[in-house]
Amino acid sequence: MSTQDPLTPQAVTKAAAVGLADAAFLPGWHARGARARRWIVRDHAHPLDGPPVLLLPGVHESPRFLDPFAALCVACGRRPHVLTALGRNVERVLDTAELAASYLERHDLNDVLVIAHSKGGLVGKQLMTWERTRSRVGAMVAIATPFSGSAFATRAPVRSLRDFSPADSTLLELSANRAANRDIVSAFPRFDPQIPAGSVLPDARANVRVPVDGHFRVLGHPELWRLLRRTLREAPEINGRR
Repeated sequence: MSTQDPLTPQAVTKAAAVGLADAAFLPGWHARGARARRWIVRDHAHPLDGPPVLLLPGVHESPRFLDPFAALCVACGRRPHVLTALGRNVERVLDTAELAASYLERHDLNDVLVIAHSKGGLVGKQLMTWERTRSRVGAMVAIATPFSGSAFATRAPVRSLRDFSPADSTLLELSANRAANRDIVSAFPRFDPQIPAGSVLPDARANVRVPVDGHFRVLGHPELWRLLRRTLREAPEINGRR
């Protein structure tokens, strides 16, 4: 993690510029998601016999935000699970994790691979630390997740963003629990305008810096897609804690 002050005028200016590029990326990402949904509906060629995948989007993202990855799961023979009850995902991390835990239990899902963006990675790690669900989740790829919070969150205008303050009690507890980190791959952009100090996770299975700037633009980078494809094609005993 960077030791530089993330709120210097230079950092704020860079974050604003990259944030504009992120905003320009999103319409294309949403269109890609719509195409992915149509493909999933009409495709019947792929047996979904691999371990399940839980997709966890970030704050203010729709439950279908990661549908391009859902299509990738199907192509790799793994059934994606989407929490449609998330809405805009503005509840606190613990409340969202409770919703996800209930879903895993209700559907009796095991050997689950979590693919998460931003806040979703915090929710996924919470699932990996709770006794009731840690045996159900084998591994996680967390993309642009504020594991140590974001300095920008302390000045956010709404509570749903202030929850990512580095001083937030839930984030501090998750950071202190490093046992789950060995089953997490943290993938993050070269520079994240929303998490300027970065997403390096101590003791992670891997920290992967994707050569692109942007909290959202990282989602479309070929290197990230190669990482996800490799992970989805791994044997269950590699993904799981066996």
